Amino acid sequence: MSEPESLGHKFWKIFDTVKNAGEKISQALQENVVDIDNFSSIQRETLNFDLLDEDIKNIHIRLKQDGYSVLGSRLTLDYRQELMEIKTYSQKREENFVNTVSAKVKLVINIPADILDEMKSKGRVELSLKFDD
Repeated sequence: MSEPESLGHKFWKIFDTVKNAGEKISQALQENVVDIDNFSSIQRETLNFDLLDEDIKNIHIRLKQDGYSVLGSRLTLDYRQELMEIKTYSQKREENFVNTVSAKVKLVINIPADILDEMKSKGRVELSLKFDD
C-alpha cells in the first residue's frame, strides 16, 4: 500500500498544475498572433490593394511555419465603417483556429473596378482567398 499524500504535497501538485495551465494558455494565445503593424499594404489608414495579397500570403506563411494548416482567408472591406478585416482559418492537429486582424481604412487605392463597384453599391465587400502552396 502506498502512503497517503500529505496536504502540503497535494497543495504543491495543484499549484504546479495551475501554473502550467496558465503558461500553456499564454503560449497558445501568443503563438497565433498576427500584427497589423507589419502590413506593407496599410499606411496612414490608406489601403494599397495591390500589396494586400502579399500581406495575406505572409500571414499564411507564418502560420505554416508554426505548424498550422492554412484553410484560407476571408477579406472584408466595409466602406461605411471604414474597416478592413482579415480572418484566416487554420487547423493544427484536430483543432480549428481563426486569426482576425482589422484596421481602420479611410481610403483604398489600386482597387479593381469590379470590387469598387460592389463596395459602392453594397457598402461592403467580402472576398475569400486561398493561395496555392
